[in-house]
Amino acid sequence: MLDINLVRERPEMVREDLQRRGLVKKIPLVDELLGWDKKRREAITGANELKHRRNKIAVEISRLKAEGKPIEEKVREMKAIPFQIKAADEEAQGSEARTKEILLRLPNLLHPSVPQGKDESENVEVRRWGEPRLGDNLRDHIEIGMGLDLFDIERAARAAGARFYYLKRELVLLNYALMKFALDFLQEKGFVIYQPPYMLRREAEEAATDLADFEDVIYKVEGEDLYLIPTAEHALLALHMGEILEAKALPLRYGGVSPCFRKEAGAHGRDTKGIFRVHQFEKVEQFVFSRPEGSWQEHEGLLANAEEFYQKLQIPYRVMNICTGDIGTVAAKKYDIEAWLPGQGKYREIVSCSNCTDYQARRAGIRAREFPGAPTETVHTLNSTLVATERTLVAILENYQQPDGSVRIPEVLVPYVGMGEIRR
Repeated sequence: MLDINLVRERPEMVREDLQRRGLVKKIPLVDELLGWDKKRREAITGANELKHRRNKIAVEISRLKAEGKPIEEKVREMKAIPFQIKAADEEAQGSEARTKEILLRLPNLLHPSVPQGKDESENVEVRRWGEPRLGDNLRDHIEIGMGLDLFDIERAARAAGARFYYLKRELVLLNYALMKFALDFLQEKGFVIYQPPYMLRREAEEAATDLADFEDVIYKVEGEDLYLIPTAEHALLALHMGEILEAKALPLRYGGVSPCFRKEAGAHGRDTKGIFRVHQFEKVEQFVFSRPEGSWQEHEGLLANAEEFYQKLQIPYRVMNICTGDIGTVAAKKYDIEAWLPGQGKYREIVSCSNCTDYQARRAGIRAREFPGAPTETVHTLNSTLVATERTLVAILENYQQPDGSVRIPEVLVPYVGMGEIRR
């Protein structure tokens, strides 16, 4: 969430950012927030003044007693003060709760380099890599996978519902090969690898994202304060929730491997078939806790890692700078990598890479300091997909398909899979 001090000092900047995002209906929240914040501070000041008055009256009563003078009026005033303090404290607590509630609804401040745009159609291409494969007889992953008996969508639908799948045979091995290759890749880059909890409490999820934005995405465990994680990012953020980190240890670079669970309520068309947009998938995620002054360099570094990974797989892609209308609440800037899918004849998102600045860390209470007793500062958090394996399987099947119906294995994965191609 935003720093309340920043909103107090530069409310116009927050309003302009909401305007830039197209969230004009949220602009009145800034004035509402400042109003509740003022009430909170006034109530705290009032309570402190009452406590000071109580101490002063106690001294006056002692003096009056010593002088043999009446104390009844002062005693009556003294007895009333605790109730006044309680009322002021309650007003401060209520105003603070409302202030936090509004802060949680306001999005992060955008970086100046985020392009203006209404939706994903106005994202800006940064660069391309590789030569897209073109041709009239190229099949999509559904036809390829069914032909090679690599997954079973029909039986999965009977067992679990739409947009689930059974992976089979070599595709299972290829899936795990991608994960192992990704973990080896990150370890070589100095990342610490984690397998996180697959469920988180609401407090941890709310630190990572605006749950209102995720109501059509995230699964709730009925009757429990637990949510299935939609990405390892959330669990890696929660790893240091409420902690003060050593500034000299930053940046902390983590890799998380986990299944991810998403409702994908907005999926439509051919995306409801096959394994491109599904309710359950595996992902290896990059996550960084950074000092503020280093976070933009870290952002470019995470993107470079993801690009290098897909270059090693020899999958053509393009990098997109995500516009104001498509960026979401949490990120200050976001890149997507879109892989070329010959069977669809277009680029599709395969990596998301975000700098969330201090937005998540402030919600999660994660700070850093140089030494014990030194002032603290809120850290910056960054995240990027390294590989979402099911989508990458789609890209491999379509980019490595051969005329006879078989599929070559990317060279870098051959040692992990133990074969050079998939055929029947």
